[in-house]
Amino acid sequence: MKKLIFVAAVIVFYISANAQDTSVVSNETYMSNNDTYTSKRDVSDKKFITSIGIEPSMPIGHFNDYSGFGFGGYLQGEIKAAKSVGITVNAGYIDYFGKTVSGVKYDDFKYWPVLGGLKLYMSKNSYVHAQSGAGFGTNGLGTSFWYGAGVGFNLGRMMDAELKYTGWKQNEVITNNGNGGYTPPTGTPGETPVGIPGYGGHYSTIDLTLAVKF
Repeated sequence: MKKLIFVAAVIVFYISANAQDTSVVSNETYMSNNDTYTSKRDVSDKKFITSIGIEPSMPIGHFNDYSGFGFGGYLQGEIKAAKSVGITVNAGYIDYFGKTVSGVKYDDFKYWPVLGGLKLYMSKNSYVHAQSGAGFGTNGLGTSFWYGAGVGFNLGRMMDAELKYTGWKQNEVITNNGNGGYTPPTGTPGETPVGIPGYGGHYSTIDLTLAVKF
């Protein structure tokens, strides 16, 4: 938890510093009547864009039973295949804080998602973004297939925000809480499970990302 807060603080500081210093952008130099002048160019016009961002996330549906909030960060690279098309590769880390349910405190759900995606620009300042890939979980969560899509907006030469949906199929995890663990039923008539059940199923979140591009 302390490491996550430290990383988040560093990312927020980096974003704030770059947002205030709008002079750090790509430039183009022109010659006119023997005079040289430089024009600032939007980072979005580059052929390759790198971005680093923070990602607050809200679990919805079934996942909200076990976690109420998540927070993470990511690094993304984007290749502009065409003026209105971008190909992205995104790697990050996110921690969904575990809830206490019926007296049972669930551990945090920690993942390392690695996603590939496609951006379609509707205009210079807006786009839709679809992604899919693998989410590598810790603490026995295993590896799962992640997918999602969202709508993004350029907030200036270097800032970017995206509202998106993310979903994945979490394999069932057996908790060790209560009566020595959970014993699932075997199908015997009249049999009842022992202990507290584990968790798993389809998980969904609504995410808001804020990133600086360079």
